[in-house]
Amino acid sequence: MKNYICTGKGFVKGTERNPDSFETTVIYTDKVREAQPFNTKAALKFLENRGIEGFIWKPYAQEVIRDMYVVNKRRSYEFGCDEDSENEMVEEWIVVKAFMAHESDINFLTSKSLQAQNMMTFDEAKTEALKLNMEMIRELNDKVNELAHKTEK
Repeated sequence: MKNYICTGKGFVKGTERNPDSFETTVIYTDKVREAQPFNTKAALKFLENRGIEGFIWKPYAQEVIRDMYVVNKRRSYEFGCDEDSENEMVEEWIVVKAFMAHESDINFLTSKSLQAQNMMTFDEAKTEALKLNMEMIRELNDKVNELAHKTEK
């Protein structure tokens, strides 16, 4: 995973060694695309060895939104003989822990908000999933009855 070291001077681009004095200096950049990617362990060691005050930035890490849930479609089942018909689909719904909707922290920071995800508490999400699944069962029963009437004729 690509993690970057962020400091007050910018992102760490790398190190440079002075051939005369044999001193190592850290080079900084203000562009992420020029920054050196680290894994977490190497970044921590780099910060410790160089005495740099900064933090490790993980731009693609998903963060759980505490105590919030969403109801997602788990599966769509085809029902009936026609493969192309959309009205022959039956959907199952489950409760899932809510995550940040954006893929990167940059998008989150520039939008200054979370994307609307219809987040709910666990009890609300459980109730919503139960309601949607009961609708699915009702649709399934209607489709079974339609097929039973078609086969009787």
